[in-house]
Amino acid sequence: MLALPWVTPVAAQRASSGEAIRAQVRGFYRDDRDHRWPDVLDHFWVGKITARWTAPTSNPAWVRAHPVAADSACGSGYAPERLAMTIALIDDRWARVFVTPCGGGLPDELWMLRVGEDWRIARMVRGT
Repeated sequence: MLALPWVTPVAAQRASSGEAIRAQVRGFYRDDRDHRWPDVLDHFWVGKITARWTAPTSNPAWVRAHPVAADSACGSGYAPERLAMTIALIDDRWARVFVTPCGGGLPDELWMLRVGEDWRIARMVRGT
C-alpha cells in the first residue's frame, strides 16, 4: 500500500460535529438576516424526518444546557453579525444549541439533528 504523506485522511477532512453545527447555525442567521428565504428553509429538516427520531430531552447534558451571556462571549461592542453559542451534543445525533446575538436580544434555542453527515435545525424557539 502506498501512503501519500501530503494527503489528509478523509476522516480528518470532515468537520467535527461542533464545527459543522456552528457553520450551519451561522449560515442560517446570515440567510435570515439577508432575507434569502429559500436558503433559510434549507437549514431545517422537514417534519417527516424529525418525527422519526425523538429528541433526548431527559438526557442530563440536554437538561443542563443553557445560553451563554452575550457580554461574556461577545466582549464589548455592538456586532449583530456575531453570535455567541453554547452546544450540548448528545450521542452525535442531537444537539441543543443556544444562540445569543452579540448585537443584543434574547437567545434562541435550536434543536439540531444529524442525519447522515448533515446537521440541520429540527426545532427553533426564538427568544427563549
